[in-house]
Amino acid sequence: MIKIGVQTRPWGPEMNRESLSEVLAQIASVGYDGFEIGAQHLDVSQPGPFRQLVASHGLEVLGIHVGGEIYDPQSVQEALDNLERIVAFTAEVGAPFMPFSGRPKSDKTEEEFQHQADGLNRIGQLCHDHGITLCYHNHYWEIENEYAELRYLCEHTDPDLVSLCLDVGWVERAGGSPIEAARAFLDRVAYFHLKDTKEDEWMEVGNGTVDFPELLQVIQGRQDWWLVVEQDETRRTPAESARMSYEYLKQLLGS
Repeated sequence: MIKIGVQTRPWGPEMNRESLSEVLAQIASVGYDGFEIGAQHLDVSQPGPFRQLVASHGLEVLGIHVGGEIYDPQSVQEALDNLERIVAFTAEVGAPFMPFSGRPKSDKTEEEFQHQADGLNRIGQLCHDHGITLCYHNHYWEIENEYAELRYLCEHTDPDLVSLCLDVGWVERAGGSPIEAARAFLDRVAYFHLKDTKEDEWMEVGNGTVDFPELLQVIQGRQDWWLVVEQDETRRTPAESARMSYEYLKQLLGS
């Protein structure tokens, strides 16, 4: 079954933290099945109230997004205590995924690449022990130079511990092909971030240059997918943009 979710980022930090019930009401009213949210917006010591809030809107929380400088083993070690709390929270609220974003650094060394892979394996094991899946989320720098960084991460991490959340908008912006990337990394992709772009502006899905009809042809062979709309910035209200993207996807999916 294909489910459609949305990242809450367009609503902004204040609404995510202070008016999350209103955000979830808007998401539910559009028709989305669930949502992904950044851990920085949540009180991870209180999984019960959050779980009840999500249920009250008839939604699923599919992922709690985190990030860090995984090329630096000291940073990973310092972050582990907090990550342990977030992973436990993610499991307790019933989210199946933890998307993880790295940090850019020019001229990473081979040693730093290996530190990234080792760090992801450590975090992936922690997630696995709690019954959730770690999904590395790409930006532009993992896509440059023929997907060099993303390929390295896939080749040097345990596929049982580290999956991908492939962000097709960043693939497009980095000069890659979302179709090619989907085909190349499909076996490691746990779910997709569907993001559209036109030059330097983030667009509603279907309003930019990403070829979503062909992309969906590539990925529809698998029956169980979360497709997550993410729009970093919008000139419209977040709810309006979310509705436009949702309606486009439902039309493409024929439902």
